[in-house]
Amino acid sequence: MREATMLYRAPGSHELHGVMVDYTTVDASAVPEMLAAGWCLTPLEAAAYQPPSDVVDVVKLVEDAVAEQFAPPTRAELESKATELGIRFDGRTSDKKLGALIAASLETA
Repeated sequence: MREATMLYRAPGSHELHGVMVDYTTVDASAVPEMLAAGWCLTPLEAAAYQPPSDVVDVVKLVEDAVAEQFAPPTRAELESKATELGIRFDGRTSDKKLGALIAASLETA
């Protein structure tokens, strides 16, 4: 029979020893790889775990890229697209209205 080891990662959805953790059981041979991936041997170690700064930097870059990709268009971007499509607008045209005009124009194109 293979030896299994319980590993923990915080934060999680289960309270153990006063710490909110997720847990998993892995074959003992997989423990080094799991520890390198941020899992810990005890709930208290999991609560104290701080990922290496290079991991935090990569996570931040990915979060920023996703946020930028899904950010609403700026006013300048809306005006540029409206001009490209020949849509009339002025300073009183709201961003929401300008976006709707652009969407309508693209649907009919």
